[in-house]
Amino acid sequence: MSGNAVDIGHPDAASWLSRHGADHGLCRIYDNEPWHFELRPDAVDDGCPARYADPTHDPRMQR
Repeated sequence: MSGNAVDIGHPDAASWLSRHGADHGLCRIYDNEPWHFELRPDAVDDGCPARYADPTHDPRMQR
């Protein structure tokens, strides 16, 4: 992980970012973490990638 992420505390802000984040390169990555967004610059043109159910399904987290 590179540390290019943000956790949004206020539910209204997280909801707004869920709807508009891709326009700014910010995407929800995990279904079980509605507050967690990661920088994905390609999302501006391509949209956000499919979400993982939780971090245990994220191949970047495998060791």
